[in-house]
Amino acid sequence: MNQTLKQALDNYYMTIKENRPNYRTCYNSLLEYCDLNYSQYSLNEMFEKHINIWDIKQACKLYVESSKKATSIEAVQRFLTAVDYFCKYLKENNIRCEKLEGGCRKKKTVHDICVSLNNELEQKIYLPFDGEEELKIVESQIALLNRQNFYQLGQSIIYRLLTTYGFKEKVVINFKLRDFDDQTGKLMVCCNEENSINIDLPEEIYRDLVIYCNLNKYQEREYLFTKSNGTCLTPDSMFGTLKTRMKKMDVANFTPTSVALYGVANLVEEGLTLAEIKLLTGFETQKIDDVAQYLLTDEDAEELINRKIRGGVHWQGQ
Repeated sequence: MNQTLKQALDNYYMTIKENRPNYRTCYNSLLEYCDLNYSQYSLNEMFEKHINIWDIKQACKLYVESSKKATSIEAVQRFLTAVDYFCKYLKENNIRCEKLEGGCRKKKTVHDICVSLNNELEQKIYLPFDGEEELKIVESQIALLNRQNFYQLGQSIIYRLLTTYGFKEKVVINFKLRDFDDQTGKLMVCCNEENSINIDLPEEIYRDLVIYCNLNKYQEREYLFTKSNGTCLTPDSMFGTLKTRMKKMDVANFTPTSVALYGVANLVEEGLTLAEIKLLTGFETQKIDDVAQYLLTDEDAEELINRKIRGGVHWQGQ
């Protein structure tokens, strides 16, 4: 074991353990990873010449894989924040981690770690499908779908519904043909047994949905969207054609859930409350909260909260 690194981690942890007790396991995993890969180096050499963001991603994976409780985006963020604080402590003690000076806690880093973990763990860490390049690839493939084939056109419409409204997959699967009013462009969303919402569809989706309904040869069907054979969609068949193409192009994290969570992220940024998003999308509170946490990754939470409060405060007499 690298005793110098262990001592540095222990010394720093002693200064923060009252407020950050859960950082202990983060630092244990960082120490374990460094022992496995850099035990031959001094503390200075390790952090000044060798440790980089790839190493931190691998150490974070070790942390998640070895902890039964670290199964969320928040856990990944916690580890990266713990490393950032430790690097700041090292810098104060004349050890500069130049390869990490931009900070470890970044949305792209969180995204990469979660996608990598989801290929290895049974317990998935769900996050939005929001990679800039990946979105461009999907949109280019949607443009190539056969608009005369109702099943392929349906995938294009479903993608836009998910990214606009964040519907959970079961909400889309359970849309009935009668829920769509082709005269007004309204789509009824049955939120629960007591509530339903009639949403005004954007013109482009409305127009394509009319075309889809005319193309679908199963005119007496119960469900709005169907497979090519007219049977009810399943999570796997919602993006059948697109999913195959994304797999061939090595685009990771393309699922109905991840696309829907990208829509949830858009709703959060539009200012909808948690209760409103839960009612509209069908997602449980935890997944919506995870998305909100994910969106905060690149933000200074303190500055953001104060700015929003200042912007929303109206004093008496004003």
